[in-house]
Amino acid sequence: MKILLKAFLSALGFLTILPLGKRTRITEKDFAHSTIFFPLVGAVIGIFLSLVSCLTLIFFFSFVANALITTAWIILTGALHLDGFADMVDGLFGGQTKEERLRIMRDSFIGAKGTAFLFCLLALKFALLMEIPPSHKYQALLFAPVVGRWSMVVGMFLASYVREEGMATAFIEHKRKEDLLWASLITLIIGVSLFKFLFLGIIIGVALGANFVLTSYLRRKIGGITGDTLGALNEIIEVFTLLVIRCFKV
Repeated sequence: MKILLKAFLSALGFLTILPLGKRTRITEKDFAHSTIFFPLVGAVIGIFLSLVSCLTLIFFFSFVANALITTAWIILTGALHLDGFADMVDGLFGGQTKEERLRIMRDSFIGAKGTAFLFCLLALKFALLMEIPPSHKYQALLFAPVVGRWSMVVGMFLASYVREEGMATAFIEHKRKEDLLWASLITLIIGVSLFKFLFLGIIIGVALGANFVLTSYLRRKIGGITGDTLGALNEIIEVFTLLVIRCFKV
């Protein structure tokens, strides 16, 4: 139980700005196995966003409230995955060879293409939050971060890691199928508590499909995945989840 708690706190500290996981002593292998709790951390993020939604809607109209929710989403996660998304875009569209793309993705500066696509991503997320009916708003805020972080765990098994070292190295080197199984089970339990089983199946199916398409594209372009692309995968799947809820719950 103590090991599981450490793993959860480690995942919480890695995926959010909350400092809880950074104060615990944990081995690299235990840190890698914290992927089990990635969806649960997503649920924590979702609960926080739901609270922000409740509070902002008391004082502001929908436009300002959703802008503040989007801002809170960025702040709580430390823009970690947004940075990965921008780096991935810069690399994929800025390089002509696999080596060039990987080199550009490692650059800490964001280029024009990465900035433009990042703006589009955030604008789309904000627009979808505006469009989702109030009756399903909290379900969307709770589940989108869950599916996004579960998709990162799935992505680790769909493509090989192309760097010798990096932020995701520990996760890839020590990945286990049972970690994926438990992460998937947590995602399903949370999903069943929020949606009817058929609709949950649509969300999961779209997420898996998008995951497979993106990782296949990355295998062709750079030979596999990196930490940046896993972060980008999270952001893209979050948007797809919001889109599915918007389209089927109007």
